[in-house]
Amino acid sequence: MKFNKLLSVLTLATIGFGFGTVQAKDDLYIPVVSKGYQHEFWQTVKLGSDTAAKELGVRTDFVGPADETQISQQIQLMENQMARKPDAILLAALDANALVIPVEEAASRGIKIATFDSGVNSDIPKTFVATNNIKAGADAAKALGEMLKGKGKVGIIAHVAGTTSAIQRSEGFINAMNEYYPDIKLLDVQYSDGDPQKSMDKAIDMYRANSDLAAIYATNEGVTLGVGNAIDSMNLAGKVLVMGFDSTEGIISFLKAGTIQGFVVQDAYQIGYQGLKALYNVIKGENIPLSIDIPVKVITAENIDSPEMQKLLFPFGK
Repeated sequence: MKFNKLLSVLTLATIGFGFGTVQAKDDLYIPVVSKGYQHEFWQTVKLGSDTAAKELGVRTDFVGPADETQISQQIQLMENQMARKPDAILLAALDANALVIPVEEAASRGIKIATFDSGVNSDIPKTFVATNNIKAGADAAKALGEMLKGKGKVGIIAHVAGTTSAIQRSEGFINAMNEYYPDIKLLDVQYSDGDPQKSMDKAIDMYRANSDLAAIYATNEGVTLGVGNAIDSMNLAGKVLVMGFDSTEGIISFLKAGTIQGFVVQDAYQIGYQGLKALYNVIKGENIPLSIDIPVKVITAENIDSPEMQKLLFPFGK
C-alpha cells in the first residue's frame, strides 16, 4: 500500500518507541504492544486497531521496540503499559517464552491479554489473532513448488529466530514442500532478524555457496526486500525464483519487474481491527474464540491486477 498515504494518517509519538494515542471519551484503555513499527505491515495493523478503537469509543496506543530483535525493550514496553493500568493489552510477542512473565504479571493485575501475529507459550491470552502461519507457509510452498515444476534446490531465509511467526512460516513451508514436492532439496533455514541488509547478505552468501540454487523463500517484509535486492545485485532475476511474504510498494515493484515471482499477503488491517475488537468484547463479558484466523492470499504476476487482489493490496485505494 502507498507508504506516503499511510504516513498521512499516522501520527508518530515524540519518543522513538511507537505511535500516538487515539483519544476517546470512554474510560477503557487498550494499548497495542507490537513487535516493531518500522515495516508497513505494522503501520497497517495500527490503522486497523486505531479504527476499531475509534468505533468502540476506547483509548489506545501503539508501541513497539526500535527493531524486531529487542526483546528486553518489548518487555520494558509491556511494563510501561501495565503501569498505566490498562483494561487490556494486545500483544505481538517477539519471543514466545520471554514474554510469558510479563503476560503473567498482567493477568495478576486483572489486565486482559490477547496476542496477534506471534503468540506466547501460555494459555492466559484470551485469543490469538493472526494469519495461520503454518498454512500460509504451506501455500507459499505449493505455489513455489509448482513454479519450479517440482525440481531444484531451495533456500529459506526467515526473520527472527524464536518468533512463532518465523518458526511456523518455515515449518509450514518445509512440511508442505516435503509432502508435495519430495524431489526439491531444502537448505537449512537461515535467520536475518528481518533486516533487509542482513537478508540481502544472507541471500548472496547462500547463492555463492550453492551455484545451483533454484529459489529462495523469504518469510517477512524485511527479508523479502533484502532477498529482492540480492537478486537484483547479482542479475539473477528469473534464474533464482523468490517467494516472499507481506506487501509493500517495493515488493510489488519487484514482482512487476520479475525480480520476485510471488508473495504471501496478510490482511494486516483486519489483524489490528479484529484484535482490538476482540479484547473489547472480552472486557464487556462476551465469549470470543481462542483463535481468530485472518486468511492470506498468494500474489503472483498472473493475479495481481485482479479486483480481489487489488482490494487486498490497497484497502484504502491507490
